[in-house]
Amino acid sequence: MLNGEALMTNGTMRFSQIGLLTGLKRHTINARAKTVFKDSELERSPGNQILLNSTQVKKLIEDRLLGVKGKIIYIGNLKGGVGKTTLAYLLINSISMLGLKTCAIDLDVQANLTQQYMNIDVNQPVFHDVIDNKLAVKDVLINISPTFDLIPSSLKNSLIQKSLSLQAPKHHLSWFNSLCLDYLRSNYDVIVIDTPPSLTTLNSVFCLCLENNDHIAIPACAEDFSIMGVQMFLDDILAIRESYKMSANPRISIIMNRFFQTQKTNLEMLVKMGQQYGKMLSEIIIRDSAKIREIINNKTAIGEIKQGKDVYETISNLLYEFEILKRIEN
Repeated sequence: MLNGEALMTNGTMRFSQIGLLTGLKRHTINARAKTVFKDSELERSPGNQILLNSTQVKKLIEDRLLGVKGKIIYIGNLKGGVGKTTLAYLLINSISMLGLKTCAIDLDVQANLTQQYMNIDVNQPVFHDVIDNKLAVKDVLINISPTFDLIPSSLKNSLIQKSLSLQAPKHHLSWFNSLCLDYLRSNYDVIVIDTPPSLTTLNSVFCLCLENNDHIAIPACAEDFSIMGVQMFLDDILAIRESYKMSANPRISIIMNRFFQTQKTNLEMLVKMGQQYGKMLSEIIIRDSAKIREIINNKTAIGEIKQGKDVYETISNLLYEFEILKRIEN
């Protein structure tokens, strides 16, 4: 594993932020902190607010975590610009801040997710080096923070399809698990994958290897080409899994993103999506938000979000949707 020159780290969280993410009441968090930690173990802000790092947050809210291990959240849509990287960024930052060991894999040659965390080095190993058998997967991981590692992307990943086409025929399921997924599942609680908006052999192989505990996330905007991308993406997933007679059923969540609830066309598209996809259409609707765009543009850590109650609510809903947090009474 390599240590990268990270642009951000996990940071810390205040009690109020932990409460917004987990649903725990402020007095409950305060009581737990007094029980779990010595005062000398706690960092305080200039305003004397208690600040918890990711390890401390996990210790404080462990009963709210669902105990995931090796869970893959696979994010895709064949239409670009629907918010795949935004969704990945929000999930990665929040999950790692809750103390869960998180790995992100950026497969998009645009490398937008990579650039949220580090400067791109043209000589940096990427996933192509794993596919091409030049490096083991552990040797392309970049440590970003104590609970977060990244496999970055660059234009080199555009060579993956060619490399796969030149390799001898293989049983993709056993080959890919042995190549990387067995290692990743055993070393991380959650693996988040940000994919390119294209049909590739690698995308199909990733989807082939998904298990019951895994989750396919398909962000979509209320426009025809975005919805077309959803259907084509689903068709590819279902076809490859059917060809291998896969019995596992990873959950699928189609999440409407950049939604304008005051626009009639958006509401009509939402109704149409509900009729077409039923339970696959998530109840979560991410409204078009200047605050979320600001967070992405400024590479803001979860604990640094200010005046972002609506954003924390959205992230909290995502953590429930992807079965990271469980709902229990205070």
